[in-house]
Amino acid sequence: MPNNRFKQVISNHSYRRLWGIGIVSSTMRWMETVAIGIFVFELTGSPFWVALVGFLRMLPSFLLGPMIGLISDRVNRKKMIGVTFGILAAVYAVMAFFVVSDQIELWHVCLVATVAGIMWATDFPVRRAMIGDAVGESGISTAIGIDQASGNFARVIGPLGAGAFLASIGVEAAYITGAVLFSLGSILAFSLPSSKAAKQIASNSAGYFANLSEGLKHVKADKIIVVTLIITVVMNIFGFPYQHMVPVIGAETLKVGPLLIGVLLAVEGVGATLGSLLIALSAQPRRYTKIYSVGSILFLTAILLFSLSPSYLIALPILLIGGFSMSGFATMQSVIVITSTPAEIRGRVLGVLASSVGTGPFGALLVGVLATWWGANNAVTAIAVAGLTFTLIALVVWPSYFRSTVTERTIRTTDN
Repeated sequence: MPNNRFKQVISNHSYRRLWGIGIVSSTMRWMETVAIGIFVFELTGSPFWVALVGFLRMLPSFLLGPMIGLISDRVNRKKMIGVTFGILAAVYAVMAFFVVSDQIELWHVCLVATVAGIMWATDFPVRRAMIGDAVGESGISTAIGIDQASGNFARVIGPLGAGAFLASIGVEAAYITGAVLFSLGSILAFSLPSSKAAKQIASNSAGYFANLSEGLKHVKADKIIVVTLIITVVMNIFGFPYQHMVPVIGAETLKVGPLLIGVLLAVEGVGATLGSLLIALSAQPRRYTKIYSVGSILFLTAILLFSLSPSYLIALPILLIGGFSMSGFATMQSVIVITSTPAEIRGRVLGVLASSVGTGPFGALLVGVLATWWGANNAVTAIAVAGLTFTLIALVVWPSYFRSTVTERTIRTTDN
């Protein structure tokens, strides 16, 4: 049965194009995270500025997530993705010019990080909604698992590419690569058939706030989505911001250069890829919330141990395990929400999820301030402990979540 689902999903032409678009987006996101992090740290010597650029890149998801999700339910989704990637290609080409002509300044990096954040705030809810439209409910866990696995493999390619570029050519190589890849992604997006859901919903004449309210009502009425979003917020404020400190910890504590810093995040990507592939082939609805919960706890534990690592060789296997664990959170997050939501409001609910993911900039700002006060290692230790505490509290307050079964558009729990 798992092999049949895998073949069915991979044979879907629309899904293959969306898969390719996802690889482009993820590769550049991770290449930029590492390349710009190292570049800004070399430029300023300040972990706070590294975190602030991360804050600017993620803030649009928090501010614009619900609005973009609603728009995606009402317009042609493939055009949204195509235009988004076209804009990113142009912006990255301009940045490459600034670097090559030696005109680059810190405010340029901050501005482009914000623009890129707006574009990525569009990619997440729109493309995930399109995946749900393309493969249907029966193939969604496999489709998201494959998409997440390829995205995690991009976490190997992107950081390695960034480290290699900065060690040999310079940050302009990352921007040029981005311009080329996003141009390709735009072409793939415009080659997609029009979204069925967008055609059906475009005729809906209800007002903006009425439509937005409908998505929020669905979220509030569904306990599993609520708990999923709470843990998502915790992970994005107290978990993932550690990544902004990897260039700092690598340089200051582990005493390695750009290439080996790239390897650190690449190793995490290897673990995440393996975990996502395993989930894509074996995950069942009755295990979705278990995988999500356990993955979150183990990931937070791994970054806590990373912050305490005295050497590079100890840090590597810890991040490998952390990446494997993180895949449970990252894959199941979308699967739980998509499976529990009717197609006609899926974009809106994924927009709410995007806003939850978009709380990450506050975590980036927090870890940057803490790093300025206490040092990067101690800052990551503090956020990891806080994340573990809040996640465990959520699971203790809602114990039924761990034993829940997710089914199409409905939720069943085992302890009514």
